Amino acid sequence: MPLTKAKTIPFTYVLLLSLLLSLPGCGGIAYVCHLGWHQGAILYHSQPLSEVLAQDGIDPALKGKILFIQEVKCFGEERLGLRRTKNYSTFVDTEGPVLFVVTASEKDRLKLRSWSFPIIGKVTYRGFFSYKEALREKKRLEEEGLDTFVQAAAAYSTLGWFKDPIFSSMLGWEASTLANVIFHEMAHTTLYLKGQTPFNEQFATFVGNRATIDFLREKYGPTSAELRRAMEEQEDDLLFSRWIGRACERLSDFYRQEIPTEQKREGREEIFGSLKEDFRKTRSLFKTDCYPDLEKMELNNAVLLAFRRYFEKLDRFEALYKELGQDLRRVIDYFQDLRAKGTDADWAPWIKEEGS
Repeated sequence: MPLTKAKTIPFTYVLLLSLLLSLPGCGGIAYVCHLGWHQGAILYHSQPLSEVLAQDGIDPALKGKILFIQEVKCFGEERLGLRRTKNYSTFVDTEGPVLFVVTASEKDRLKLRSWSFPIIGKVTYRGFFSYKEALREKKRLEEEGLDTFVQAAAAYSTLGWFKDPIFSSMLGWEASTLANVIFHEMAHTTLYLKGQTPFNEQFATFVGNRATIDFLREKYGPTSAELRRAMEEQEDDLLFSRWIGRACERLSDFYRQEIPTEQKREGREEIFGSLKEDFRKTRSLFKTDCYPDLEKMELNNAVLLAFRRYFEKLDRFEALYKELGQDLRRVIDYFQDLRAKGTDADWAPWIKEEGS
């Protein structure tokens, strides 16, 4: 069973306690209780940063990363207009991933399973704080005849409902990764459209990449290794975005054929094999080592759609960025204005039917 971790982009899961009163069925209640118990434990074990930084003998490297996060947050709020919150003002000591995300798709078409919630609408994944619970969900979905994929999440956002902490597992990341994660989550807290998981994740991916480049250029200088790394990661994301788009388009063309379902399920395996070879060639063009070995994984629809969720058509955001004078704050303001005043026609180029 493939288990991959996000490269520079975290897989975001929204936890809202209001769901406890609104999800029908024992399964829904059990799921939310799982989330609520673990989120409560995180809040209980959170330490104020002032206490952490005041500890005798604190590792200078750890202290430096914590202060770095504060710089990133300040830059996002003051320079980019991202929403001001009390996030990253607490610290939680953890081991390993903080969340596991399960994605499921039909086998004979690129159609994601989605789950409906009040307030946030449909979401095309389920998050679990326990790997065991994630595997249990994976098994349940496979018994329904669905493709599945489990990923380890680098971080998650509660959209401002709680104070999101700094997890100790984050502090081992290099500067570009750490900044990108923080900016990505800040983007979610700033702009989140109900029931539009693809847009929400792609917007946050774009903001995370571009904000990291702007921040590292200012902090370390235009010739720094940190900035070069962030720019290479951005280039790789765009390259991967085009690859995943072509891969999904090829599969969609195949699934649209008027042939028996069983023939589709058999024929797709040949396409998956071809996609692995194509990715191997594309991978040789990457400048960083951020992407998992897709050519070595057992591909299925859920795997491809899980990645597409974050990287589909990033060129659209880049085009708008150039149109607005390569000013990231103007791009953020553009979408906030669109949320406040935009019509369905204005949003049409950016959003799609959830679950597809």
